[in-house]
Parts: sequence; C-alpha cells; structure tokens
Amino acid sequence: MPAFCNSTDGHVYSTTPIPGVGLTVSQVGFIICAIFAIFTTSIALYLIQRHACNYTRPDEQRHIIRIILMLPVYSIITTFSYGYYFWAIYFEVIRDCYEAFALASFFFLMTYLIAPTLHEQKQFFRRWEPKPWPWPANWCLKVGIPFRTPRNGLTWFNIIWVGTFQFCAIRVVSTFVSLATQWYGVYCEESWSPAFAHLWVTIIVVIMISIALYVLVAFYTALKDELDPYRPFLKFMSIKLVVFFIFWQMIIISVLMGFHIMKPGEFVSEGDLGTGINAVLISVEMFGFAILHLFSYPWRDYTEEGLAERYKRMGLAVKDLEVTRKGGLFGWRAWVDAFNPWDFCKATARGVRWLFVGVKKRHQDSIFSPDDRDETGRESPTLDDKEDILPSHTRSGSMSGRQSK
Repeated sequence: MPAFCNSTDGHVYSTTPIPGVGLTVSQVGFIICAIFAIFTTSIALYLIQRHACNYTRPDEQRHIIRIILMLPVYSIITTFSYGYYFWAIYFEVIRDCYEAFALASFFFLMTYLIAPTLHEQKQFFRRWEPKPWPWPANWCLKVGIPFRTPRNGLTWFNIIWVGTFQFCAIRVVSTFVSLATQWYGVYCEESWSPAFAHLWVTIIVVIMISIALYVLVAFYTALKDELDPYRPFLKFMSIKLVVFFIFWQMIIISVLMGFHIMKPGEFVSEGDLGTGINAVLISVEMFGFAILHLFSYPWRDYTEEGLAERYKRMGLAVKDLEVTRKGGLFGWRAWVDAFNPWDFCKATARGVRWLFVGVKKRHQDSIFSPDDRDETGRESPTLDDKEDILPSHTRSGSMSGRQSK
C-alpha cells in the first residue's frame, strides 16, 4: 500500500482574525513580508544598477551582481510562498536552488582576485604550499579518520573547486526531484518518514551544502592574507550568514513541525507555522543583509578613485590603471553578462572531469612545478589551462599581478 502524506499545509487556511486588528495572522505576516521585500529589492537593485553603470571589472562584478541578486530573489519568492501556502514548496525549492549559484559566484570572485584566468590560478597554486584543513579535520585525525592535507597546492585547489561546484549540480537535481515528487504526492514536506522523498532530499542537501560551506571556509582562511587587499571579510560573512541562517532555520522549523512541537490553533494555521514563520524571518533578515551588502560589495570600489585606492593598497603603480566602463547604456550589458550561466556549466564539467575522468593522472599534480616548460621555453599548458573559465582582461590588479611586480 503506497504511503499517504497527510498534508494540511494550505488546507487549514482560515483562522480567526486577531482581536482588535481585524486581520488574520496570515494577512499580517504577508504584509510584513511584502514591505520588507520592497525595501530589500529597492536596495539590492540600486546596488546592482550602480555596479552595472560602473562595470569596469566585468570578471569581478558579474559575480558580485549574482551574489547581490540573491537578496531580492529570496525576498520576493518568500513573500509569494507565504501568500500561496499550497504552492509554497514549488516557490521555495526554486528559491533555494539559487543559493548554490550564489555560493559558486563567491568562489569565482575569490579565485579571480587571486589570479584573473584559470591558467594563472593554476600557476599560483603550483607555487603555493597548502595549509592544514580547518576544524573538524584535526579532530578527525585524532580519532583515526584520514583527513590529510593534499601534497600540493594545485590538488588542494581542485578539491576546493569540486567541493564548491558539486553543490550546484546536486542542488539543481534535488530541485527537480522535489518538484516531481511533490507533484506526485510523495515528497511530503510535513513528514520525516523514510517513506517520503523529503527526508532523503534533505539529508543529501544537508551533506552537500555542508561540504560546500566547509571548503569555502577552508579557502578563505587559507588565503585571507593574499586576499587582504580586497577586504574580503565582510564579503565572506555576508554570503555565509545568508546561507547559514536561511538553511538551518528552515530545517529547525521543519523538524519542530514534523514532531508536532509547534501546532496550529485558533489564530495560527498550519501554513502560518510551516511557511509563515520562516517567510517573515527571511524577509526581515534579507533587509538586514541588503544593508550589509552595501558595505560588503560597494560599487564605489569600481570607480576610477576606488580602483586607484586598490592599486595603492597592492603596491601597484596608479599610472598603469586603465578604467573603461563596459556595461553599455544603463548597464544592460552587465545584466546580460551576469545572467549568462555558461561559466557555471564549464566549471561544473571541469570538476566532474578532474574527479572522475582525470583520476589516473591526478597524481601528476605533485610533480608540476613553475619550471615545466616545452621545447620553446614556454610553460606547457594542460587541457584545463586552455579553458578560460574566468576570462582575463588587461588589468594587472590581481594577486598574480601583484606578486610579479
């Protein structure tokens, strides 16, 4: 006999209005979400548009635009999910899918600040001595779980790469699985029974997002000195806190609902608890994060004055600075550039190839050196080197450029 999901989300919809207010909890919550969504979207679109109109470093700013865009995406979709209880699952899984691309965009941004092309990034990490993994790796070693530091920086970089982009692939697949199983009535967000897909999808996503966040923390902590001229701390915290708060508060609320610790009543419906609490929290949090993003990703850093200040911090000659706005009229080119997903596709494919196809040659990473050259005296590029996943431009304001000075 097939399992039956006893879902009440969307059915227990009518509740008694709050005394003295004349509105139900659902109506009040929806209004709160809508107000904060308007404020959040306004701040985010202002910041994005300023970046688009000052699109002087496309390989950085396309990822900044993608990261900032997560705020209105979350705010707007969350508001709709509260307004339409019964369809909330469809809104929410699409919303949550975007967080994977925001995390990948942050990783793209950090790697680009290290060096502007994949070939130069690999050259940097061939020379770089990998640092021990952060906690809990040291704890794993103490209890006998192998968690050793890679032999060389290039292998370390590839592990970080795979750990980040696996979440993009898994999140897209889990989104389609959630939508399909919900449509056929076997997802059941209200249940933690192994008979339904919700439990298994959640377990997989928890594991994969934990891996992605861990490798990003490892990347940041290991390279924070190299990234220091770009003031990365607020950038890192803003993206990490958004993902951390939203994901785990959703899990906690779902668990409390699943085990009937929170129950509907006269004024509060099932939807108010399962969807409404999380929706209101996200809407308020996104407004706070929108303000934080104004300081984390300031558009003035990409004006001529801001770039000149960056050059001074990095010890580069300001006279070598080239500033050209490449966003087009009203920044339309920047918007098109940010919405082009091709770099994500290529990056995910590269990670899959290194993880599976390149397993027989992976040990060769340890013999790579800065002096690997062909008969012409030039460094011999590998297949990955020929893939400019992070296109270069004429500036020298990256870490590789700084080190060569």
